[in-house]
Amino acid sequence: MQEIEVKENPLKIKVFINGTPELKNIPKEKAESILAALESEISQFFENSKI
Repeated sequence: MQEIEVKENPLKIKVFINGTPELKNIPKEKAESILAALESEISQFFENSKI
């Protein structure tokens, strides 16, 4: 088991996962949503990092 950090966790509970997800089993629509969210996070990171 591995503990993961959850960004929005108002109850401050610990979250654990067993193993790692198999990416090929994720439906295409979900994968596209995950990639769009990741792209947004990366863009925000670089925007906030600019001096």
